[in-house]
Amino acid sequence: GGAGEAAVAQPSYDLVLDQQRRAAKAREELGPKTKTTVVSDVFVVIGPPGWQGTRFEQSVALMKSAMAGFMNNRFGKKPNEAISVYLFPNGQTYESFCTLKYSAPCIAHYGFYQPSDRYMVMNIGLGLGTLTHEIVHPLVEADFPDAPTWINEGIASVFEQPQIPRPGEIHGGKNWRHPRLKRALTTSERDKARLDRLFGMPDHTFRGDGEDLHYAMARYVCQWLDEQGKLWPFYQRWRDELATDPTGEKSFAAVVGMTPAEAHGAWSKWVLAL
Repeated sequence: GGAGEAAVAQPSYDLVLDQQRRAAKAREELGPKTKTTVVSDVFVVIGPPGWQGTRFEQSVALMKSAMAGFMNNRFGKKPNEAISVYLFPNGQTYESFCTLKYSAPCIAHYGFYQPSDRYMVMNIGLGLGTLTHEIVHPLVEADFPDAPTWINEGIASVFEQPQIPRPGEIHGGKNWRHPRLKRALTTSERDKARLDRLFGMPDHTFRGDGEDLHYAMARYVCQWLDEQGKLWPFYQRWRDELATDPTGEKSFAAVVGMTPAEAHGAWSKWVLAL
């Protein structure tokens, strides 16, 4: 940019105006009786008209509780721009929205987050765990923008089975990803399921062959750390020292007291006993 470009003032971003625009856009897309509400000053939560029962209200309540936990000494900052969160009660309404909006089928079975237009779209009929998984992604994007995929998806996946024992607390319980990891740890795949393989794993490898196993590994490493009170100290230290610790191994060793390779035995034993 030359001097001439620098002189042009950028219009300042207005959060409330963006929230209002997103709610209006949703009514345009889904009809005038669309439900909308704002959670945590960031998420414009949207439910299609005619949604029966209390599922929408339950979703909003869960988001509020989850955000109270996530912002309590876990994530350092939240997004500073509004995000539209579309909640659909079943696969049919979910898929028809993707066809309408993207002229294509939905890119994931449960739900997804599109950072480009800040749209989160979910099929809540499959369970509310998708919601507490997906809202982690924009939080990581704001707080630890260069986080490798494995830690981003690992933390998000822990909260597919959210446990909120009291306000400001959030943890995750065992869920459907466990059998995949257990199978790998007890068969000829065990070398692929080593804890230390995640450290330095490129994003394209995480998403490549064995993605289901990589998700399960990342999730249960994060749950294991969380049960010891070490997930968030590790996450925050790695976030703050990424420049000198690109793989996260130094931060892990500092917090856990063992290298990832040394911790593999204790971790795999814990996984198999779950």
